[in-house]
Amino acid sequence: MDIPFARWSQVIATRRSRRRFDPNIPITPETLGALDKVCNEFAPYPHARARLVTESAETVFKGIIGSYGKIRGAPAFVAFIGDTDDPLVQEEVGYTGEGIILEATALGLDTCWVGGFFRREIAGPLAHVSSHERVLAVTPVGYRRESESWQEKSMTRFGRSHNRLPLSRLVRGLPREKWPDWVRHMSSSCQARSFRRKSSTVGF
Repeated sequence: MDIPFARWSQVIATRRSRRRFDPNIPITPETLGALDKVCNEFAPYPHARARLVTESAETVFKGIIGSYGKIRGAPAFVAFIGDTDDPLVQEEVGYTGEGIILEATALGLDTCWVGGFFRREIAGPLAHVSSHERVLAVTPVGYRRESESWQEKSMTRFGRSHNRLPLSRLVRGLPREKWPDWVRHMSSSCQARSFRRKSSTVGF
């Protein structure tokens, strides 16, 4: 699968973590199909994969999810799965999962990356993991409630989660002229959006 970097770069600045979902708004079969397709096809690493699960999402997120509060009302979730025999499995699952979360955002869905304190003993069988695999992270998917909960507001302020670092501070090891096309594209898009935001605040 070719990385749809133009599509994903448009949602990087607008994507927000949401923990309260509206159970009265179902995800259409077309949207579920599109998300399932990218989960199956976006596999840039051999030891990482994702699986969309449209059943029993509430049981995976039941109870407290670390310091982020409770996940409620999600009709489905995506499990990010890694081969535990691979020494780089954490990085591979991380990059794979972030790509799929951006695609979910582009589809109009809301998400929340959860790397701990979810019920792995339930998520694993639902995602059909093999004996040498493990669900390393999950994200609920659905449509957020219109109003943010106080937990969401407080965590956003505490973690400054709306801030975005420039790619020049994130990309290491290669000079700019050797960046892949998708990295250069995202860098240009992010810089353009940053300039428009700054211009609007100073009257340009």
